[in-house]
Amino acid sequence: MDLDAEAREEIHAYLTLNAANTSSSKLSQKIMHCLDGQTPLRITDIPYIRKAHHEIGRNVVNRPSVGSLSNCIACHRDADRGIYDDDRVSIPE
Repeated sequence: MDLDAEAREEIHAYLTLNAANTSSSKLSQKIMHCLDGQTPLRITDIPYIRKAHHEIGRNVVNRPSVGSLSNCIACHRDADRGIYDDDRVSIPE
């Protein structure tokens, strides 16, 4: 997929502003601690994220309502607000 320069700049600015190393949240701190200097290109390549989701079977991840581990909002209903509290997880059928 090709993006024009303006779209690329907008996405880059958003990602830079919202990167884990710019936040003081507990989740961001856990993510940064596990990276050990790495810069993964996918959220599913982050060791902390992989460990936190290791018990979720492929059959759950492959459901049309989930699709992949990168579709955070499918189960983490408040992901759009940066909230990933375990008490707020709802795995869809």
